[in-house]
Amino acid sequence: MKYSALLLTCLLAATSVGARTLLVGHRGCDTGVENTAPAYINGAARGYDFLECDVRITADGHFVICHDTDNRRLGGKHEIAEATLAELRADTLQQERLKGHFTGTICTLTEYLDICRDADVRPVIELKWSTGINSKDFTNIPALIDTITAAGFRDKCVILTSMKPCLQYIRETAPDIELQFLGNKNWQDSLPWCDSLRIDIDIAHDQLDSTSVAEAHAMGLKVNCWTVDKLDRARELQDMGVDIITTNAIMPEAIN
Repeated sequence: MKYSALLLTCLLAATSVGARTLLVGHRGCDTGVENTAPAYINGAARGYDFLECDVRITADGHFVICHDTDNRRLGGKHEIAEATLAELRADTLQQERLKGHFTGTICTLTEYLDICRDADVRPVIELKWSTGINSKDFTNIPALIDTITAAGFRDKCVILTSMKPCLQYIRETAPDIELQFLGNKNWQDSLPWCDSLRIDIDIAHDQLDSTSVAEAHAMGLKVNCWTVDKLDRARELQDMGVDIITTNAIMPEAIN
């Protein structure tokens, strides 16, 4: 037992020394309505390594960026799966954030990928339960992969979700794509599964400690965590050896 604890400590120290902590702009950043083009453009301008989005599918088959099943929280009036892209574009989205009041319109996956390409930022694409992209139906995943590939990001993107069947399907059909398993409580129970499929992890930051980070690293898995906006906590996670931190607000120069 003592030897195992010492080994984990050594592994943690080895991964922490000299490693730069990467930052993911959560839904873009906190300057702009979440998941809209201005939030992504501003997040890229900050120097984030990645920009994260939430993908859903419209009634007419377009991939769009929206966290919730509908856009009402942001001032819209539609269920994403029941509305056309044109109907969603007609809604003005609004959000009050610490940096002020922002407005915007829904962003498509293609537009988001164009922003990532122009800014030389890697996309982190979170899959939300949608028609043909869920734990029981994968029929729209090939079209999603085709969109990513056509945009030139097949070897640069990260696909992220809590839906294990989707991750397994992508690993089997597109084994070259980098994947992350989105976890919260009891995530360590999934580590052997992640290890078997070579899927990295993205965990709620309050569910991590130095031992669990080192355990994942011992398997060769990278550790991302969400969502961290307090600098002191980011530095604690950095000291634990976390590889990637997802944030709305932390500036890259503050921790690297």
